[in-house]
Amino acid sequence: MATVPPGAERFLRNINKHLDTSPSLSITWEILGLNSQMHLTSSYLDIIQFIDKGIPKSSVESFSQNLAIPMTSIAKMLSMSYKTLTRKKGNERLDSSISSLIFEIASVYAKAFEIFRDLDKVTRWFNNPNKGLRRQKPFDLLNTATGIRMVNQVLGRIEEGVYS
Repeated sequence: MATVPPGAERFLRNINKHLDTSPSLSITWEILGLNSQMHLTSSYLDIIQFIDKGIPKSSVESFSQNLAIPMTSIAKMLSMSYKTLTRKKGNERLDSSISSLIFEIASVYAKAFEIFRDLDKVTRWFNNPNKGLRRQKPFDLLNTATGIRMVNQVLGRIEEGVYS
């Protein structure tokens, strides 16, 4: 087990506080309709455990309603058939890989909300070709971890004031 350098324990505790109280994380839970359940989450390990158990289908429905994205588009983004997705009951949990993907997608949207602070601006940004993504629409890249990472990088550049 690695040893923590003297004095670093306080630093690590403070870093974890910032990570755990991130406004982006609260927005993510809000997008998924889980804010009332997850606002007291103490660590990212708790999030991983929650995702491993599966996010309820009702969270996908909240995602759809909150962002005005049709369930057909979300099913495609999650590499699921629309029929399979709609057949699930509201409290039925999705498998961990689908849960992880929808959490990551909601996190990207949360970051966009922090930057643009307006649903219309967020929607326009995700649905317009972006030079930083070789004229691809950010929304079209959200079906893979690599695409999510690329979209996050462009959002990070925008956040830092770099033309993207």
